[in-house]
Amino acid sequence: MIGLVALNGTGRLLADEIHAAWPETTRIHTAVASACFGPTEALDYALGRNDLVVCLAPVAATAQLLIDGSHLRPGGPGLVSLDLNLRYAVPLTGRDSGADELAEELAALLGVRAVLTGSPPPATARPFAHLVGHASTYTRGPRGSAASRALAEGRPVRLESDLAYPLPALPPSARADAPADAPVLRVTDRTHPDEDVLLVHPRTLVVGVGAGGGATDSELMRLITDTLAEHGLARASIARLATVAGKADHPEVRWAAFCLGGVPVDEHPAADLAAVAVPNPSDLVGAAVGTASVAEAAALASAPGGELVATKRKSAAATVAIARAAVRGRLAVVGLGPGAHDLLVPRALAELRRASAVVGAPGAVGAVAELLRPGTRRIATDDGSGAATGAAVDMAVDLAVDLAVDMGVDLAVDLAAHGHAVALVALGDGAALRVPPGAYDVHRVPGLPLQPLAPDVPAHPQGDPA
Repeated sequence: MIGLVALNGTGRLLADEIHAAWPETTRIHTAVASACFGPTEALDYALGRNDLVVCLAPVAATAQLLIDGSHLRPGGPGLVSLDLNLRYAVPLTGRDSGADELAEELAALLGVRAVLTGSPPPATARPFAHLVGHASTYTRGPRGSAASRALAEGRPVRLESDLAYPLPALPPSARADAPADAPVLRVTDRTHPDEDVLLVHPRTLVVGVGAGGGATDSELMRLITDTLAEHGLARASIARLATVAGKADHPEVRWAAFCLGGVPVDEHPAADLAAVAVPNPSDLVGAAVGTASVAEAAALASAPGGELVATKRKSAAATVAIARAAVRGRLAVVGLGPGAHDLLVPRALAELRRASAVVGAPGAVGAVAELLRPGTRRIATDDGSGAATGAAVDMAVDLAVDLAVDMGVDLAVDLAAHGHAVALVALGDGAALRVPPGAYDVHRVPGLPLQPLAPDVPAHPQGDPA
C-alpha cells in the first residue's frame, strides 16, 4: 500500500489526483494543523502503516518533518518527496526500499522529473518494486532470497502462475521455460510452504464479514487469520472487506480493515444480499437482518463473476467467508501522437509502463520501445497484411494464446481476454482503434493528431493571431 501524505489543501488536491489513478493501492493521510495530527504526526503515521510513502512537499520540508520527529525505521517503507509545483519526485530512502521505482512511476503518471541519486543497486535490490503500485505485493520467507538475487542479476528464474493476472511486466529473466533447477517466482494468491519460492500476491480476495454486538476485541480479525490459514490463502492478496449496510463502522470491522493495511470496506443493502445465492443460508440471520447470508453473500457481491474459496466460518459473534474475484484483463488503447517522446501525454507513458505486452504496427511499437520496462513483450504486427512478426508469434506461444485470431487489434483483445495487461498503440490520436467489449477493462488514452502545422504558421508563434 502507498501512503499519500497531504500537509495542506493543495497537497490534498494532488493526493486526490494520484489516488484517482491508483485507487486500489493508495490511501491518503491528511494533516490537520489545529489538531494533534499535524504534519509530523501524519508523516510518522504513514511511515508506520504503508509499504511506500509519498510526502507531498518539497525535499527541505519533508526533511524537516523527519528531524522534528517522524521516524524512518531500518528496513521500513520507501519515502519519496513530491513538490506541489509538480517538478520533482525525489527518493529519500535507499534503492532497495522501492523509493526509486515509485519516483519513476510518479514521473510517468504526472510528468514530473524523477531525481535518482545514490550508488548502483545491490544484488539484493527489489527488482519489481513497481508492482506495489499496481494491486500486488510480494513476500519471501527467511531463506527465500535466491530468486530475488537471480532477478536482480539477470539470471534465469522459473515463472509459475495459477492464472494470468494483469500485472505490469516482470523482469525479463523470469520465464516459464527457465531451467527446472532455477529459482522459482510464483504469481498466486495462495501461501507456499517452500521458503525458497519468491511470491507475487495479486490482490484478488474479498473477505465477507459479519459482526454482532457481542464480538470481543480482535475476534473478527482472529477469525479472518484462521480462515486464511485453513485454506492456504495469502493475507497480502486481500483487496477489500465486504459486509451488510450499516456494519462498516462496527469496531471489529474497522479494526480488521486497519490490521489488513487499511483496505476499503464495501457495504451492501440487505435486500441486495438476499438475492445472492449462497451455499449456507441461515433463516435465523434472515429474520434478524433481512438477508439469509451476510459474509458469503457480501463476499460474492464485491467479487463480480467470482467464486467462494472459503465458505462461511463462525465464531461466537462473527462470521467470515472469502471469495476470489474473477480475473479481468486490462487493455489500454493509446494514441502516441506524432511519435516524439516529448509529445507523448503523461498518462500514455504511465500506461506503456503499466503493460506487460505492447501491440501495434511496427512504427508505433518502435517509437516507444525505449520507454518500456525491460520485461515488456513487444508485438509488432504488419498492419498491411495482418500477419504477425516472429516476436508476435513467440509472445503468443509463450502466453498460450490461440493464433487463429487476426493480428493487431484482435491479438491485443485476445491477450487482454486471457487476463494480461496490454497496451494497443498507434501513431496519432488513436481514434481509429476500435475494441469490442469483453472480459477486460478498457482504458483509452488519446494522443495528439498526426497533422503537421500549416506551412504559414510559425513553429513558435510570438503571439495570438489578429
